[in-house]
Amino acid sequence: MKIKTLVKSLALTAGIAASFSSHADFLDFQVDETPYGGEVITADKLNGGYKEIIDFDGNGNFTATAFANMNQLFSNEGGDNLGAASMIGSNYSLYATFSASGSVMTPGVDGSISSLSADQGSFQLFIDPNRDTTAADADLSLSGTADDMMLGQSMNIGQNVGLLYGFGGVFDFMFSDFELTEAGDSYFVSPTPFYMYVNVDGDFDTFPLEGQQRVTGDVSAVFVPEPSTLAVLGLGLLGLGATSRRKAK
Repeated sequence: MKIKTLVKSLALTAGIAASFSSHADFLDFQVDETPYGGEVITADKLNGGYKEIIDFDGNGNFTATAFANMNQLFSNEGGDNLGAASMIGSNYSLYATFSASGSVMTPGVDGSISSLSADQGSFQLFIDPNRDTTAADADLSLSGTADDMMLGQSMNIGQNVGLLYGFGGVFDFMFSDFELTEAGDSYFVSPTPFYMYVNVDGDFDTFPLEGQQRVTGDVSAVFVPEPSTLAVLGLGLLGLGATSRRKAK
């Protein structure tokens, strides 16, 4: 692989990151935890971890699904875990599900070994009052969801690219048209409207495009002051992500 091609690919990802960074500086938001024994609290980052399964069918197609527990709220520029000041993780839980599907090209674009392009995808965010929802390791199927409420979802995947090299991958996904449900409006209470930026990444060194692959990693969410889509940034990493947008009333 030529150095110029690698630099160009990394610059593309860095450019997408820069377009969001000026608006993602840990702006405060408020969540209402009174139904779960708490108060309306102020935070500036939501954090958790995810596990993902990616299947390649051998005919140039892939499907990916992921489950993320999102049970840490932070304040003070994302540096202080609210811990006992919040009921999240003790009296209720948040989790998200992601999916994407599309095609694989080998050799890939921009000098990559292979490239992935998704044409369908979705993102859902849920609240779990009983903290009993789990995702099976085998297929990420969910159990214990009877009490869960969807806070919002996006069914539209926009601009995206996955560039895979010998050292790892550069993977950028963007979702749009995320809308909160009535339950979401009741949980995320300020500011009005607000827009959520979610960054997801994993940690593998190389990625064979065959059979079934599994990835784990971290997911963080901050809020931005304008409608936006999310660039999922994965330098040497692979992940799924989304942006959530609260509908103006």
